[in-house]
Amino acid sequence: MRVAAALALLGALGVSACTGDTGGELVGFTAYAAGVADGTLELDTGLGYHVSLTAARAHVGAVYLRLGQSNPGSANASCVGDTTYGLQVPGPVDVDLLSTAPQPFSVPGSATTDLDQSGEVWLVGGDVNVTASSTVVVAVTGTATKSGTAYPFAAAITIGANRLIPPANPAAPGTNPICKERIVAPIPLQLRPAPGGHLLLQIDPASWFDDVDFSTLLPGPDGVTLAIPDASAGSGPDIPAGRAFFMAITSASPDVYRFSWIGP
Repeated sequence: MRVAAALALLGALGVSACTGDTGGELVGFTAYAAGVADGTLELDTGLGYHVSLTAARAHVGAVYLRLGQSNPGSANASCVGDTTYGLQVPGPVDVDLLSTAPQPFSVPGSATTDLDQSGEVWLVGGDVNVTASSTVVVAVTGTATKSGTAYPFAAAITIGANRLIPPANPAAPGTNPICKERIVAPIPLQLRPAPGGHLLLQIDPASWFDDVDFSTLLPGPDGVTLAIPDASAGSGPDIPAGRAFFMAITSASPDVYRFSWIGP
């Protein structure tokens, strides 16, 4: 069976892929996403802050699992290299990360029964290759405390022109396409779909705050709540915090993005 036939919706997202042959059975399923806490999330960061997270949401545009362990597109200008996909859920879900209730993706998934060994989480709204985007892929609010000082904070993170990395060689302007900033990969896993089951993606935001120095943040629009900046570059004192937060969100860590197959 050609995975190209089983996973044809990749093209609908503006991406083409070369796929190989697999012998697995084709299965359809419902996919869900969930957080790892209910109501609030308390955590301690690597910089010594205690964070009480009172709201957290993520927009996942799609997920794909690969039969191989690597991300072939990571070493060139393409985000999808010569690879074999074993599973796809090509539609979005808005996930309340402070709820452990399974929240369904907007479209059904399809997969083969072969063993998947790495995953991709697409943090995008719309075409993964179009630079302009106003989609908020992560939004959080909470309070960080350290040495008796409280730092109320919020963040609304987008991945558009604000995340473009200038090419090292101006003669090769496509070296750092925006899709590379949006696709979190390769996430290590060992997962084999089976008929009658469903996919669960759990997202744990705890480590996103490890390297955020809340004392460097500047007030947001209300003049009180501090804002984790929606930028990775610039000269402001808060830019390192914004860059650290974004890098943690897009880190392909199985501690943050956990895939499991539930059922048969």
